[in-house]
Amino acid sequence: MDRTRPSGNLNTGHHVPSHIRHVRVGDRVIILDIRSESYFALDPVASLMWEELIAGRGRDECLRRLGEEISGTPQEIEDDLYAFSEKCLARGLMRESPEAPAGEEAPRATRAWKRFLTFRAWWSLVRTRLSLSRKGFCTTYNSALAMAYPGETSGDNAGGEALERALTAFAAAESFFPLGKARLDHLPRSLALFTFLRRTGLPVCHCIGVRPFPFSAHAWTECHGRVVHDDALNRNRFTIIARIPK
Repeated sequence: MDRTRPSGNLNTGHHVPSHIRHVRVGDRVIILDIRSESYFALDPVASLMWEELIAGRGRDECLRRLGEEISGTPQEIEDDLYAFSEKCLARGLMRESPEAPAGEEAPRATRAWKRFLTFRAWWSLVRTRLSLSRKGFCTTYNSALAMAYPGETSGDNAGGEALERALTAFAAAESFFPLGKARLDHLPRSLALFTFLRRTGLPVCHCIGVRPFPFSAHAWTECHGRVVHDDALNRNRFTIIARIPK
């Protein structure tokens, strides 16, 4: 516990920056730092502190609520909460000042790629792998995050015949992909599939899920709530921590 902290110096007005995703799974909060490509699994006490710090409540209410869940004197709880908040701030998991909302990109017209689908799928695999290798996960993920969402579509692009054609093309492209282990790598594979399907005009989502015991993570793509080109049971095995669109 930090006994050198000046009295009354606890600030509970924290917020989660845009590069952080978090989700509660059972009695623990799991955090994904997109910028550093790191996961953090908080213990039950730290999870309670995390949720109180980002809830926007006043100091007294925050400490009262924690006192109902955590053993210790009010001074001990406040000191521990202060120490925890300082660690989160130092690691960039939280910030004290409000973050300006990111400006939305102007919607871009989405071309319906109906020709050379297999080549376009192959190129999506190559480009995603190169981006992850050269630019890292944060830049690659943010590029996917910025892609225009086509919204609800009708007719052929609603996810029936168009989706099946695109998935067939993607499966064929994987057969020609030069890196033999690519199909076993869920992150590049799912991001490549997401960007490929999004560019065809399909309203797909990209999901990253986590589970705490034993800790593991998995990424997949969905269209109209259906897991595509992956095991559909992953929706039950993992709790979603990050989703495009948010």
